[in-house]
Amino acid sequence: MSGERIRSGHQRRVLNWLLDGGGTVSEIAESLELRMPHASLALRQLRERKEVSRDEQGSIRGAIHRLNEAGRMRLSEDAVARARTLITEIPQQADAIVLSQDGPQLLLGYVKNPNSRLLSLPNRGISAQSEVEPFSNGREGGRWAVQREETVRWYTLSDFEPSNPPTQQGARGTLGEWTGEVDRIGIVHATLLDSSSEWRLSPGTWFIETDSPPPLPDSLLQGEHMLGNATGTEISLSPQMGMHAHLTLQVNRTMAMNALRKNALVFEEDPQQSTTRHLPFGVLLFWLRARHPRLSEEKIFQRNEELGAFLSEGVGSAPSIAVQRQLLADFGVVEWKRGNDMMKINLSGVSNTGASALFEWYFQKTTTECVVEWPYNLEENQGILERLLASGRCRILITSSGDYSPLASATSVIRTRKKLLEVEIRLGRGKSIPLTLLQSANTYSQQNWHEEIPATAIELFESWKGSEGFERTLFTQKEKDINRQKTMWFALSNYPDGDESWANLNESTSPLAAWIATPLEHRTSRWIRLRTILPEGWADLLPIEQCETATLISAMPKGSKDWSTQALEKVRQRFTKNIESILKYDSLFDDEILGSWMATAVLLSSSQLPDEFNQMLLRACTLWVDAPRQPEQVLESLFPLGSPLSNHVEECLIKCKAAAKVHPTDSVFYLWGTLLNAMESNEPLAPEFLRQIMTKLPAAWWRAWAGEWLQIQLTSTSGRRWLAKNPLPWPAMLTRPPGERGGLPAWPIPYPPGRLSLDDVLHILLIEEGAGKPALLDVYDMLATLERKEAVHYGRTHPLVGWLARSVETWPAMGLEVLQQGEPEVGALLYARSFASKLE
Repeated sequence: MSGERIRSGHQRRVLNWLLDGGGTVSEIAESLELRMPHASLALRQLRERKEVSRDEQGSIRGAIHRLNEAGRMRLSEDAVARARTLITEIPQQADAIVLSQDGPQLLLGYVKNPNSRLLSLPNRGISAQSEVEPFSNGREGGRWAVQREETVRWYTLSDFEPSNPPTQQGARGTLGEWTGEVDRIGIVHATLLDSSSEWRLSPGTWFIETDSPPPLPDSLLQGEHMLGNATGTEISLSPQMGMHAHLTLQVNRTMAMNALRKNALVFEEDPQQSTTRHLPFGVLLFWLRARHPRLSEEKIFQRNEELGAFLSEGVGSAPSIAVQRQLLADFGVVEWKRGNDMMKINLSGVSNTGASALFEWYFQKTTTECVVEWPYNLEENQGILERLLASGRCRILITSSGDYSPLASATSVIRTRKKLLEVEIRLGRGKSIPLTLLQSANTYSQQNWHEEIPATAIELFESWKGSEGFERTLFTQKEKDINRQKTMWFALSNYPDGDESWANLNESTSPLAAWIATPLEHRTSRWIRLRTILPEGWADLLPIEQCETATLISAMPKGSKDWSTQALEKVRQRFTKNIESILKYDSLFDDEILGSWMATAVLLSSSQLPDEFNQMLLRACTLWVDAPRQPEQVLESLFPLGSPLSNHVEECLIKCKAAAKVHPTDSVFYLWGTLLNAMESNEPLAPEFLRQIMTKLPAAWWRAWAGEWLQIQLTSTSGRRWLAKNPLPWPAMLTRPPGERGGLPAWPIPYPPGRLSLDDVLHILLIEEGAGKPALLDVYDMLATLERKEAVHYGRTHPLVGWLARSVETWPAMGLEVLQQGEPEVGALLYARSFASKLE
């Protein structure tokens, strides 16, 4: 970069001033001590050079002027030109050089990265000679300055072209740090914190950062409670009482409050508080005064005593419904306590009107210092907030709603930097000191972190114990890196409400932590950005009802089985409700990962699709047979019982039968295909294969043959042993009404009219004890009592199970209560047959 110095002193000073933000002509003239015509002329010239822009939306008088990119470039070129002129030989161990000084504004050139934006400057420089002069070592007192720009601009010393920062090296002063040759310079715009006296280092002077700087301004050190450290240093900052902090990050608000809350009355918004909220009874007096400004003080006191006696002690008559509603609207559900000894007031559920009464009580009835988190609008409550800061008892007022608005009574202003635990204290124009908040041990959520972290969303759900936090023993994954532990536990501390600002800042570096910390209403948009990098098992945090169809399909591969099933059902509902919408997602068939999920969703909707979708069904079937998801539901949808198969469905059946043969032998798809082939060829079925069928396939698919298969198992020891171990609703399967549609998908069959006799099931008595025996004993008893013409027995699996063997005309009345007793399938069959008999 060639670099050209700014020859006009007025223009350079104006550009330099605008580096910290916009301003009017009068503000610029007053701040720079220029005559108005000179300031106006300089601004006009800069506008003509297109280096400064003027806000043209309102009147020209009082219009705001702002520095634009061309102006910033001109300042950079001016800085490079000064560096090129002044930097010749660099003294040994030098840290930086003075390039220019204009009142409190400094231009410095650093050969090493400054440790902090808070710069410690010496009162003396060092000689340009190779040896450092003992009397001018730059370590006798000094000054404080603060870096004005976020980043240092680095340039090579060979040709002054833009460069990267130098590699971070060891501790200052070690031999290893000085072995490398200095080959670049970093340009820093800075402002002196105290400009009441001149800093006597002239341009061209090299210096070493002082080890003994003077104290910082009193406003940063005279407070009794430490808020944090100046970022990059070990300097503790304890600002004076009356700070106004506008912090948009929930984590930063919590940390600031925890650092200052000791022995203070804390007003905070805590919607997650699990215990009962309490408020002082004295607040009601000020609330009544605000509600009834025309009522006499005597009547106010009388109503206050009556209301307080009822609310805090339960004595006297209840207030009117209108008053109760007003109390609930302004204070929420609370318990009222007498006395002024409270140390925490939860503003969650308190209206703006209720909060005003609370602070009137605080002003007039207490002497305690306070820490306040103000969750309401700032501008509309400016009067009470100014009064709070001017009271001399408010350590810090924290606001977050809307944009920052200045409060005249604030002793210092603290603003959020877009980084966790970091804020900045603003002492004036161009004077912002970055501060790292003190991590208080008083808060579990922000201070404690552990190596145990959840591996999936299911672990997160199962371990969450509400106000008690997480049961870490349920976490199966361990994180060894301390920084990643902290980030993950910061995210967990905000669950389930989340912190959108924090999540936004950490999305690129810690996507999973950001995903956990995302509030429910923002999860869909964040999923769209993170879906390709989040690990499997975390889609369960998505709210299914709020997601678009494409989002649901994209999330299915990374959800649990239950979540994916629910998501598929939601997609099926949408497809069948609006069939044409399927065409919007046709491209998903071509996706290597999502294609099988899209195919599953389409096949689940197949019974509702018209003929024009036949080719799409065939395409979906071709994809699905390679990865058959939800095989029970898909096969039942493709081949519904009792419906003839159309030509295109016949083609699907051929594909399914062929593909089933190459799938795992214990899979539902394989067993269905094998059983179907056996039925079609009338092949005998081995008892071992039947047991596998009855274990793996839905009972509705094979219960039409339940009587025959039960007898086969009863005739062998291995079969009886299997029956004892596997509980099945045998009474309900053996007593379906004749003619009811049943059978296997693509092999329908009506239930046979013949029933088992007692002789067919005598071997039930030989079955050893096990979970499956009670249902089989019920089968034996209901057949035995029927044959012997005995009373219906009281069942083991359901009290009324014995009636299933009797003619429905003999049944007693059976209402919905039978569904709530015993085995669900037995109860359902009892109710259904009873209901159907009434229809006949």
